[in-house]
Amino acid sequence: MASLREQVREELLGYWKDGFYKYKYSDDYRYYVKEVKDNLFGEEMSLKHLKMFENGSGSELEDKKTPAKAKAIDSSSMLSYNFFRYIDESHPLEIDEIEYDKVFFEVKLRTLKTRSNPANIDVVLVSKDRKTILFIESKFLEYIESGSAFFSESYKKEVSYYSYSDNKVDVKDLLEISNNFVNKRGHYNYGIKQNICHLIGISNLKNSQAAQKWFINTYRKKYKDVYTDSDIDVFVNPKTTFRFMNLIFCPKNEKAKKAYENYRKDLEEFWKSLPPVIKEFIRTPFIMTYRDLFNKLPNELKVRGNLEERYIEYHS
Repeated sequence: MASLREQVREELLGYWKDGFYKYKYSDDYRYYVKEVKDNLFGEEMSLKHLKMFENGSGSELEDKKTPAKAKAIDSSSMLSYNFFRYIDESHPLEIDEIEYDKVFFEVKLRTLKTRSNPANIDVVLVSKDRKTILFIESKFLEYIESGSAFFSESYKKEVSYYSYSDNKVDVKDLLEISNNFVNKRGHYNYGIKQNICHLIGISNLKNSQAAQKWFINTYRKKYKDVYTDSDIDVFVNPKTTFRFMNLIFCPKNEKAKKAYENYRKDLEEFWKSLPPVIKEFIRTPFIMTYRDLFNKLPNELKVRGNLEERYIEYHS
């Protein structure tokens, strides 16, 4: 019997208006396309955005023993890329009365000073006035699949965390949040774990000079072709306002909608339990759907029709 995710994938195939099967990777990988551009309405990814994904830690674009993650029809990274890739000075996006005219994908933020693997933020928007940064965690269908998620031992040691000049992440609070939310039976716990890691990374970037130094050194040395000095300055400017939100796709499938509602409820409970030093970065409302986002897109946007056909017609 097909899993719920397979059922939803089958339903998604019907929204490829020009017929999915000419794009299909193979019979063994029936929910994958041959080329990444097939997931981008036939367009090639820009060189700048390509470098962002290549520099990310998710290996989204690489074929290995299986097709690249970005080739899956339910790829969360390509879903978010299709909705945000157009943003620039000529095509700003307004959210909460703030205009954003710069977009970055797969942004790394340092979480623990004792670990080298950082948090990887799906989408980051920078406002036109360079006063606000919006960090976005995107989900397509991941929350349909439940399972436990565990933090490594490093997260349980106070010495692992960055110290702040005025305050510090309360390790005990974080561990309690971890225990309450990442081991629920029948829930998508990995998403909560990602939220915790992302928020630690955002808090570090805002409050820790050591974490800021890591960010500056990493992006000036490794990613200088993508990030200008002025871009980096906005990320480490103490006056920049940081906001974080979850962006989620909710399918029409009734069982998938139930999974979405459960995950949304978990996220809302999680938000209420956050310590003040992290809670200050949460956008209100904490969750936005892709339909909400679609309604904010400029009507003249060329790709709007493609987004509606491929995704929004199947959105609850």
